[in-house]
Amino acid sequence: MDRSLFTTLMAYTFALLLLYLLYSILSPFLGTMVWAGAIGVITFPIYSRLLTRCNGREITAAALMTGIVVLAVILPLIGLIFTLSREAALAYQYLESVTDSGSNLALSNILNHPAVIPWLERIRQLTSTLSLDLDAMLLPAVKKGLAAMLNFSTGILKDFFGFLFKLVLMVITLFFFYKDGARFLERFLLVVTIRDGLKKTIIETIKRVLGAVMYGIVLTCLVQGTLGGLGFWAAGLPSPILFGTLMAICALIPLIGTALIWLPGALYLLMHGQTIHALLLVAWGVVVVSGIDNIIRPLFISGIAKLHILVIVLGVLGGILAFGITGVVAGPVILALFLVFFEESRQDEMLPEGNDT
Repeated sequence: MDRSLFTTLMAYTFALLLLYLLYSILSPFLGTMVWAGAIGVITFPIYSRLLTRCNGREITAAALMTGIVVLAVILPLIGLIFTLSREAALAYQYLESVTDSGSNLALSNILNHPAVIPWLERIRQLTSTLSLDLDAMLLPAVKKGLAAMLNFSTGILKDFFGFLFKLVLMVITLFFFYKDGARFLERFLLVVTIRDGLKKTIIETIKRVLGAVMYGIVLTCLVQGTLGGLGFWAAGLPSPILFGTLMAICALIPLIGTALIWLPGALYLLMHGQTIHALLLVAWGVVVVSGIDNIIRPLFISGIAKLHILVIVLGVLGGILAFGITGVVAGPVILALFLVFFEESRQDEMLPEGNDT
């Protein structure tokens, strides 16, 4: 074998090994670093102004900017987690007491409630011709729903300290992103052997898509909170503004989100005999409040990111399936970068032979 070829193969093998080891070390914290980077990119213009006000003192400006992010974003998030953890603990204790008693008393009370019985009878009449055992189907479904809620709640409690650790790591990463991010990016781009125009396009694309995703998330939460508050007001529930605000915050939570607020409200109406209002609130919560998330979020993001809405939908949904909640940010960015490189390759193919510009 040619010695130069052998040396080249060994160098590439060693580089791939180092990349694999680097990924193994950083993979547990990639989600934290992605969110820190996303927040840092969006708020970096504010940091630049703050740096000017601090007469170029980077440490002071980075510390102040990190503190602002902690007060505006992280502390409210911790408060939400504490509230959810407390409610999860109460739900866990209640379900444990029901399990220890060896009965389904609470479930039986709901199913035998005077407001529920007429609806169950109507459903039984419709399903009798299909030879369906409603009780045999309904009870396991309700139990599975309760079990899913319990698993989610206890999961928050068990992983709470891990969440706090990642939160602290995100704050530290954010501080150094403000302080050293620009210099690191400049050195990194010097190593990357691509033309300057493409480097600029990549940076602008990442900034634009990250900003669009974060703004899209915030705007979507505000819309969901407003619609949820309107549902509470129409149903006659108290404090619709307060509960609408809570729904806007809970909209950040994947899967269940606003259901943490409107579902207990519907149960409250049901237990007080307001069956129609309860069913309408559930329908409003499922179809409008929770369902609109999948419509307006891609619209908001695609408009700001200047990308086709299908790219945003595939990026968000595929990113969530591939990377979890971090995929909300990572998915659209990855697809946008792919389109950038695809367009660059297409332009290179269109250039006439012998033209290297």
